[in-house]
Parts: sequence; C-alpha cells; structure tokens
Amino acid sequence: MRQVFCTVLSKYRLYQGMALYKSLIDNTEHFKLYILCVDGDTYHICSKMCLRNVELLKVTDLKNPRLVTIREERCLTEYCWTLKAFLIEYVLGKRKSGRYVTYLDGDMYFFSDPAVIYKKDTNADVMLSEHDYSEFFKKLNAYCGKYNSGFIAFKNVTNAINALKWWQEECLKWCYSKIKEGKFGDQKYLDFMPELFKNVCSISTKGVNIAPWNEQKYNFCTKEGKLYIGGDRLVCYHFSGFRVVNKNKVALTTCSKEFNKIPYLKYINTFKTVMKDIEKIASGFNAFSTENKIGKGARYYDI
Repeated sequence: MRQVFCTVLSKYRLYQGMALYKSLIDNTEHFKLYILCVDGDTYHICSKMCLRNVELLKVTDLKNPRLVTIREERCLTEYCWTLKAFLIEYVLGKRKSGRYVTYLDGDMYFFSDPAVIYKKDTNADVMLSEHDYSEFFKKLNAYCGKYNSGFIAFKNVTNAINALKWWQEECLKWCYSKIKEGKFGDQKYLDFMPELFKNVCSISTKGVNIAPWNEQKYNFCTKEGKLYIGGDRLVCYHFSGFRVVNKNKVALTTCSKEFNKIPYLKYINTFKTVMKDIEKIASGFNAFSTENKIGKGARYYDI
C-alpha cells in the first residue's frame, strides 16, 4: 500500500524539505509526497530536480480565495501553518476512502520505514503526535500544547474530514506565532480535537517525532547501521530549530541545543548532498539563515 505524505515548503525551508524527501526515498519504496510550494523559487527549483514520487502544488491549486487574501495578514511562517489543514484536505481528495494522508513539517527526517505506524493504529481516524516532553521542557505543554502539528495523519473518512474542517476554520480565524488566550499558531487547537471528535488518537508507535524537546528521555545507539532509541527503531526525528548558517556552520535554536551526533551527523551528510544538488541546477541560490535573525540563544556548530 502506498503511503501518502504532504508538506509545505518555502525557499527558506527548501534544503530541509529535500532532505526529508531523500529520507523517504531511502526508507520506503511505495510512497507519494505532495509538496505545496509557497513561492516561485521553491516551485522552480523542485520542478528541475526530477523528484520521484512527488507532485508539486501551488497555493492557487487549493482553489481557496481566502488563502490568497489572508497572506497579507500573516508572516510567512504563520501563513505556512495556516496552509497545512487545507493541503491535507486537497490530498485527501486524491485518496481512496479509508486511506491515510500524513502531513510532515519540512524539518522531519526518516531513519526507518514509517509503514509500521499505519499498521499499528488502524482504528484511528486522526493520529496525533504527542510532544512527550522531557522533564525539563514539560512547562512548554501549557504554551505549545500536548500535540505537535509537524506530524499528523488523517484518514479519508467523514469524521476525520469534519475534524480537519474545524481545524481549518480555527486557523483562518487565528494562527499567529505568539501565545494568546490559550492559543499558539495552528498547534494548540489540537488539544481540543480528541474531545470534539471521536477516534482521534495519539500515535502509539515508538520512535516517532523524536525531537529536541524530548530526546533527553532516550538512549540513542546504532546497531548494524540502524538507529535505535532504547530497544526501538528510530522512525523519524524532528530537527526543529536546526538552521544552516553556511556550508560549514549550523545553529540549534530551540529546546535542547546539544549536538546529538547519532541523528545529526546522518542528517548533515544528507543536507550537504542536497545543497550540492540544488547548486547544480540553481547556481547562486541561497537559503542560509542569517545570524542576526537566528536569535541570541542559539548554539553554533562547525560541520
């Protein structure tokens, strides 16, 4: 059965999005990835990369005029968050009844086949990924929510679509990169979804959406070239807060800023390949993060 994923990319996340794509190529044979390109540079470069199992989309393909007008009201990050639920709906329209569509943030990266997720939680109409904060970061639950919107799966059934449309409307009304009245971006709304809709479940598969906010809970190791956290395979790691300053320097900007070599070295090697591939077809393209926009709390590493 083909696994179907979708993601939203701007030119500032293009390197990461192509790393995500390569991780899917390396870890699952039967998949399709829909990429919603927010700007012309992203669409132009992706269209030249001969990406297998990929369909490129523009915002106009979603055929929703509200998404065009709302762009003027929100910064790029907020706009990309707003687009998520609408992209998922579009892709669900391409799927057979009862099949899943999974949204992935562009900074997600797979280390093993995600098919195990869908084989285990087959009764869920909506699968949510808990932040599963380590002890030090548990205070973030009140601000960022129980669930992370960077990995979320909807089944093509009426109940899930109703939940999705509710999420869309909430994000249209308010989706900003700040905390206000119990809301944060597109994400805090997910806390209410299990109460409002049936069969909304947390992903039970181990090793999914491991990230800087929870990695302290796990012992990482490599066995016969495969990555594990404890006794479970690492399915995917969320490289949230990972910023590339130049070809030889990266910054970690959120939560734990410790450089965990086991997941990061693999990711960085893929990243370097991606940068070379893009340079070949778009000489001079630069999506590096400038240090004055990264923030004072970042920690820098040479690569």
